[in-house]
Amino acid sequence: MYKNLFLPCCCRALILALMMVTGSFAENSTPIPIKDNQLVPLEQIISQIRKKYGHVVFQAARLTEEDKRLVRVIDFKESSNNNQRAVVDALSGKIIEVAQLQIPISLEKTLEKVRSKHHVAAILKTRIDQRNGQTVRIIDFIDKKHKRWNTTLDAYTGMIVDEYSYTMTPQGKLVSLDQVITKARQTHKNMVILKTGLAHWKNQQVREVYYLDESRQKKRLMVNATNGDVIEDRSYPSPF
Repeated sequence: MYKNLFLPCCCRALILALMMVTGSFAENSTPIPIKDNQLVPLEQIISQIRKKYGHVVFQAARLTEEDKRLVRVIDFKESSNNNQRAVVDALSGKIIEVAQLQIPISLEKTLEKVRSKHHVAAILKTRIDQRNGQTVRIIDFIDKKHKRWNTTLDAYTGMIVDEYSYTMTPQGKLVSLDQVITKARQTHKNMVILKTGLAHWKNQQVREVYYLDESRQKKRLMVNATNGDVIEDRSYPSPF
């Protein structure tokens, strides 16, 4: 009798172990092999944030993987009514990043983060988008080994959400996106960059920069991708 009961129990234990390994119980599409008892409790992290920022109102919290580490992303409003986002290491409880949620961080700072992880040869495209209800910035670039990368980062903290690569044919020498942005900010110091890309226009390769100017009017800057000469800088959609 006991033998018959014991065998099904073993089977159930084996099935349970397999399901845990394969991620059948995981909330995310990519399972993270971490036990709950290894995580710093959410209540402890919330208490830590309150000690640092005083009376705050917590709006959202999620467990995810960013910069190839398990983190808790916590959105809250502090006493001055500023919306903030804290990224906390889920295993140690250490606060990694805190960012305001008014506007995304500048494209230049985002590119700095990408360059700290990769040997970037050329930036092809950038854009702000939505991913699972979160605002992200997507960077499409080529590294020095001629691999093309698509990297998705949190638009406010600059933490890498995910990325993938594939091999491609090398292109000719192009004016770097950084040079184009630096020159553009000489005219539009407080521009908010929405999207950038490479395109063909009248038999020439161009870099396009879509942005909001100081009056929050949407504009498009187009420059020659080879020499950096400005072709146009006007409201978009163009009235002409």
